[in-house]
Amino acid sequence: MGTIRNGANGGFKGKAGSVIGSSWKSIDYIKGLYKKRTKPATEEQLVQQAKFRTLMRFLLPITAFIRIGFGQKKEALMTAVNVAFKENLETALTGDYPDYVLDYSKLRISDGRFVGGGSETVAVNEGILSVSWDTTPNELYKTADDDRVYILLYQPTIDQFLSAPAPPQRGDESVDITLPNHFLGAEGHVWIFFADRTKKKVSRSAYLGMVNLA
Repeated sequence: MGTIRNGANGGFKGKAGSVIGSSWKSIDYIKGLYKKRTKPATEEQLVQQAKFRTLMRFLLPITAFIRIGFGQKKEALMTAVNVAFKENLETALTGDYPDYVLDYSKLRISDGRFVGGGSETVAVNEGILSVSWDTTPNELYKTADDDRVYILLYQPTIDQFLSAPAPPQRGDESVDITLPNHFLGAEGHVWIFFADRTKKKVSRSAYLGMVNLA
C-alpha cells in the first residue's frame, strides 16, 4: 500500500493499484507496474543491450572511482556512472554485434579540467607496480601537494581491479603497489587521475598503457 508524503498534495511512496510511487534526487515519480515482455527484442534493442552489458561490466565494479572522476559533471537526472557510460559509449567500444570489446586506451575513468601529473610512468618489478608523476606546482590551476592521486589497475584475464590501499598525494611523486599473486603472469592496464582534497576539481584520466605483471 502506498503512503502519501507531505500532505495530500505531496508525492507518495509504494504501490497503489497499478502504479508505483518513488523518488530520486528529491524528485517524485509515478510509474506503472512492470509488464512482462511478450514480443521478442528487435535487432536494434539487442545491439544496445550488448553494448550496455560490455561497458557496464567494466564500470560498475569501479563505481567508487567513477563517482569521483565524473561526480562534478553536471548532467540532469544522470548519475556519475551514467555520465561515464554516455561519454565512453562512442569512443571505448569496438567490434561488431555481438562481439563488442573495450578499447582500454580510450576508456576514461574521470573527466575534468584539473591538472594531472604529467610525465607519468608505470613499471612492474618483482610483483611491485610502481607509478610516478611530475610534482611541479601549477599556480594557474592551484595544484597542491595534498591533491589525491587515483591509480587503477585492471587485469582482464581474471576480470579484477586493483588500486593503492589509500590514494597517494601529488607531493609523494610516486607510489608502489604490491600485486597479489593471482594478478601475476598476465598483462594489465593502468589509469591515473588527480583530484583536489575536496574532490571538487578533477583531472581527465590518463591511460598509462598495458604492462606485463611479472
